[in-house]
Amino acid sequence: MKPKCNFILALERTLYDVHQSDYYPLKDIEAFWKQYPIGMIKDNLIELQSKVNSEQLSAFSLDLLKALVAYLSAHLSNLDLTPLSLSEVFETSKEELKASKEISDFFLRVSQSNANS
Repeated sequence: MKPKCNFILALERTLYDVHQSDYYPLKDIEAFWKQYPIGMIKDNLIELQSKVNSEQLSAFSLDLLKALVAYLSAHLSNLDLTPLSLSEVFETSKEELKASKEISDFFLRVSQSNANS
């Protein structure tokens, strides 16, 4: 497979992996912050922007960095996140995760039936 396809597949798998019985989100959160301190995230976004140079990517990169800094700050300050008004956003995300669960279940069934063949 081409490297770009591998990257896209890895991004897609992220949505399917959350449905595995041994998935533990805190492990991924911890691994992310251990590998990417906030300064490195900023530097990577700047590097990405210099290579792709897109206004849409610039806006997304800035918003992503703002969100990560905000979550990091909230975590370090022990802020209560329950006042966030994200029910509509979460509803859409739940629908996307539901669809990825159906796809994940399908591939699990296919791989199990192939293993039994």
